[in-house]
Amino acid sequence: MKKALLLLMAVLLIGATTTKKQAHVARMWRGRVPNARADEYQKYLDESGIQKLRKIKDNLGAQMFRRDLGDGTTEFVVISYWPSRDAIHAYAGADIEKVHDLPRDNEFLIDKEKLVRHYDIIMDK
Repeated sequence: MKKALLLLMAVLLIGATTTKKQAHVARMWRGRVPNARADEYQKYLDESGIQKLRKIKDNLGAQMFRRDLGDGTTEFVVISYWPSRDAIHAYAGADIEKVHDLPRDNEFLIDKEKLVRHYDIIMDK
């Protein structure tokens, strides 16, 4: 009985220390660049955006998507995941919809987005 109780306590302790926060909000940004600069921008966006984003307190991960739009431009989409809007406010400030441009975005982006979109995650299977 004592061994079973110790085993149960160990399982509960391991579960409590390995539980990850669940994302409840997805934050989505879009941007377009000329095809000729797409590879360069992808590298820059990863190094100056995605890698730094992943280090922000409460950030639960990020994804980068890329597609050729067929008109000489390439679209990038970045989605980051957060436990709450409060967590986004902590890093983005009062107006979480405001785009926080990277230092060289003016050099790359065409028709820069003015807003970041936020979505409640209602299903994650």
